Amino acid sequence: MADTPSQRVKKLREARKASGETETNVWVPAQVQQAIDAAVREGKFPNRRLAIIHALEQVFVGQSM
Repeated sequence: MADTPSQRVKKLREARKASGETETNVWVPAQVQQAIDAAVREGKFPNRRLAIIHALEQVFVGQSM
């Protein structure tokens, strides 16, 4: 029996959680979303998720708070 879409999403979330990732929802201004989409279209990133992770890592990883 094939997984339903909701079962696949649940498995994906469980796998990411097990690997140490957390899910965060953030509202972004339209101009930010447009810039992210442009970067993906131009091939700088394969998808929005990786573009956003890259931006967050550039600002926060290794920075003292």
